[in-house]
Amino acid sequence: MVMVAPRAWPRRELLGLPVDLVCREDVLKTVPRLVSEGGSNHLVALNPIKVMRAQEEPDLRAGIEEAALVYPDAVGITWALRTLYGDRIEKLPGCELMLDLFGLASRERYRVYLVGAKAEVLAQVERKIIRDHPGIELAGSHHGYFDDADRDAVAAGVVAARPDLLFVAMGAHRQETFVREVERRGGVPLMMTVGGSFDAYAEAVPRPPRWMLRLHLEWFYRLVRQPFRAPRMAALPRFACRVLALRYRPNSSR
Repeated sequence: MVMVAPRAWPRRELLGLPVDLVCREDVLKTVPRLVSEGGSNHLVALNPIKVMRAQEEPDLRAGIEEAALVYPDAVGITWALRTLYGDRIEKLPGCELMLDLFGLASRERYRVYLVGAKAEVLAQVERKIIRDHPGIELAGSHHGYFDDADRDAVAAGVVAARPDLLFVAMGAHRQETFVREVERRGGVPLMMTVGGSFDAYAEAVPRPPRWMLRLHLEWFYRLVRQPFRAPRMAALPRFACRVLALRYRPNSSR
């Protein structure tokens, strides 16, 4: 059963999807309570591409709507919130939040389970976690390249290990589907979907230079290095147009 935690912050609606006005400190203060209370809580990163995909993918939409906390992962989301509501908040990159939670898990001696990435990348992630955060207890791990037929067994293994935190890195839709299966089997106190963050942490994929991060051009860096992303990047101008259309039609649903 999904246990949605009470929110101490505002929640907005963006193109029909929820997004919470949270900062890093809000999340880090809330996680220990969620872990101590048990239940099952899912943290979801929201970015413009995911927003546009969710308009056409009911399962992805459901995963976002059922999350205990939906945080603004990209500058496009914070721009939209400022444009539509006047909210001025900072983006909260999922990879950085994941590292913060690794640090919290080390201090609090939480049990952590990892699912996602290629086997060799996952092994590197485990080595780095043990080196960087010696207080973490790794409850288990599984690579992300399993068939849908094996999803139930992998999810059952996660629940049986009784971790406090679960990090799932398999890309939008697939990782949300996996989390919902874990929830169906009893869940984990805190589950976070992190996309390609395992690859970044293991340095299997190079990070953009700092000057590009400062100018919010990480999307352009990824596009240059991975041209196959071009079709999905087409969602960015469509997202901007939808937001601007709502801005100048204030009586319409946001």
